Amino acid sequence: MELFCSGEMNMQIYIMRHGQAEMMAFSDAERNLTDIGREESELMAKHLLKEGVTLDAVLVSPYVRAQQTWESVNPFFDGVSNIQVLPCLTPSGSAKKTVDELLALQAAGVKSVLLVSHLPLVGYIVGELAPAAGVPAFSPSAIGHITLSDEDGFAELLSLTTVSQVSQ
Repeated sequence: MELFCSGEMNMQIYIMRHGQAEMMAFSDAERNLTDIGREESELMAKHLLKEGVTLDAVLVSPYVRAQQTWESVNPFFDGVSNIQVLPCLTPSGSAKKTVDELLALQAAGVKSVLLVSHLPLVGYIVGELAPAAGVPAFSPSAIGHITLSDEDGFAELLSLTTVSQVSQ
C-alpha cells in the first residue's frame, strides 16, 4: 500500500480502541483489561509490526484499561519516547481537542502516532479527521489507520482492522 504521494510525507495516525475490559469496577475509569483484552492488544501490536509500522509518539487515555492496552502494545514498539497521557482521550472526551493535539504533533514533525482511547470517542476522532469516513464503530483492540496530508490537511481513513481480521 503506497502511503506517500509525490514526495510529500503524510502523518500516519493509528487510532486504537482499548482491549476487552471487565464489566464491573469501582468506577468506569478503573476498569481493568481482561486476559483476552491483553492478548488481543498484543495480537494487534504484532500486526502493526508486520505491516512495518513505526511510532514517533503515543497518546493514551488516563483510564486504566487504555493504559493497560498501551502496556500490552509497548514491548513491540520499544524506544518510543514521546508518550503523552491526555485527559481529552476519555470516553466522553473531545474529538476536537484530540485533533488539535494531533495537528500540533504534525507541526512538530511527528510522522507516526498511536492513539489509545475508548468508544465513542475513537469513532468521533475519525469523523473529525476524515469526515468522508463517517463515525465508524470500533470493536475492542481494533485499529483505524488514517493518513493526514502535510500540505492540505486532508485526511483519509485507509483501514479499520479488527482482531478477527488479524487472527484468521
